[in-house]
Amino acid sequence: MTEPTQPVKIIKANTQLQSKAGIGEVDTARVEKAEKVIQNNTEDFVEIASGFLSRLEDSVTRARDDHGKNDLPMPGKIAGMTQPVMELKANARMFKYDLVTALANVMLGFLENIKDLDKDAIEIVAAHHTTLKIIIMKKMKGDGGTNGALLRTELEDACERYFKRRSGAQA
Repeated sequence: MTEPTQPVKIIKANTQLQSKAGIGEVDTARVEKAEKVIQNNTEDFVEIASGFLSRLEDSVTRARDDHGKNDLPMPGKIAGMTQPVMELKANARMFKYDLVTALANVMLGFLENIKDLDKDAIEIVAAHHTTLKIIIMKKMKGDGGTNGALLRTELEDACERYFKRRSGAQA
């Protein structure tokens, strides 16, 4: 095993987390048991992910329908998209859908940095939803290889183009 090149950053747990998890080291046997449960997991991620995908699709539809009307407050619109993406990211890794985790991570970065859900931002999230839906329904586990890397690069590039256009429009 190689040594980390950067020093490990220790983040002290807040009191709420400490009250749930306890204080001190976690028993090695418990960690091994948890790892074994994750490795031997027989749950179908497609079923779990379907609910998150449905919520994301509903949020995109509501944002499209409300575009320009301002019936929904902007933070609520963005949170409506962020929450299911966050859930997909958190759950996908456990089910070995590493590409879903990677793409959801890019989308979370995008959603956390936008101030407004304009038409272009909504379309980026909609395309992300469609991509994740295909990956999950086809049960594409792992990182997706070359195609997965291309999908991630395309999503990152779309987000970067969006921010460049927005900063140019404000200048």
